[in-house]
This record gives sequence, structure tokens and C-alpha cells, in this order.
Amino acid sequence: MNEFRSYPSTPRFDPLEEGLLPGESIAWSRRAGTGFWLIFFGFIVVLGGPVALLIAYEELGTSFTSILLFPVAAGIIAIIAAFIQTKRTRYYLTSERIMEVRGGRVLKEIPLHHFAGKPIGQFLESRCTHRANNRPIYTIRIYDPMSDEVFEIKGQDQHSTMAFERIGDVLECPYCHYDNTVLSTQCRNCGAVF
Repeated sequence: MNEFRSYPSTPRFDPLEEGLLPGESIAWSRRAGTGFWLIFFGFIVVLGGPVALLIAYEELGTSFTSILLFPVAAGIIAIIAAFIQTKRTRYYLTSERIMEVRGGRVLKEIPLHHFAGKPIGQFLESRCTHRANNRPIYTIRIYDPMSDEVFEIKGQDQHSTMAFERIGDVLECPYCHYDNTVLSTQCRNCGAVF
């Protein structure tokens, strides 16, 4: 009894004020994790840049140091901008879709009905990348079967992987027998609350 549902494009997503579809509820939400390379290059540029400038000043004088100042400053600004972008990025798993949102603007979204009737294991990969405070930290990759787009969500805990593993599970409405996702709190067909 499942029917595919069309999703109007929502340019802004700022729950609970705007962006939620009728009957949509948020099942999981996390900020984007800071990747290893951003931390690595941030450490090199932010700490190594001033040290390189001091060494250049001592060894080569002010003219070469002033030339070197521009790439070091540009590197520091780029690292700070990348860090701010990461902190403004948030991922949502709702009863209707998976979204990547930055500053209230939807960057990517995958409607959950794309996974209907298919085992979620085909489209979901979670890999432990490292441990922090003796807890595993995962990178989650979700493949959209319709568009071949890939979501990569870094720096997540085990509860996050479990939330995504439930995408393929179905909950039948006791009133109209419509197959809803297990993440739904309300029937998409008749509106009954679970």
C-alpha cells in the first residue's frame, strides 16, 4: 500500500520554525564532525606559519618575510573559514528524509522513500575511524539509490549509526494499514499519531 510521495524543495530548514513538512518529525540530528585533515592542516598552518615567518625574518630579512606573510595569512584565513563552515553544518534524519543543512540552507536531501522495499544495508556504510575517550567514532556513508549521491557524515557516535540502520524498518498504521517508516511519529496517509 506504499505510494511514492513527492517532496517540495524547501530552501530553508530551521526547525521548529520553518522547513518541516506536514507530519514530519526529527528522529536524529548532529553537527558535522571536524575531519582529520582540517585539524592536521590547521595545526600546521596556524602554528607553523608564524614560526616560518620568524625564521624567515631572522635568516632572510624583511623583504622575503613580507612576501611570505601573504600566503601564511591566506592559509590561516582558509583554515578558519573551513572550520566555521564545518561548525555551521548540521545533519538531520527525519521521518521523511535525510538532510545536510548549513546555516539554515538545505544543501542535500534524500527522501526516505528512495529506500522503500530495499535492504538498507545496500546503501549504508558505517566505519569506525578512531576512538575518542575510549569510545568508537564513526564515519557514516549513505548512498542515494535514485541519484547516486553520497552523504558522508564524520565524527559520529554509535547511537548515530543505530539511528540510520532503522531507516529501512517499516511500521504499519493500525488504522489505515499504510506502511510508514519506523522513524515516523504520525501516519503519512491518515495522520494518526503513534
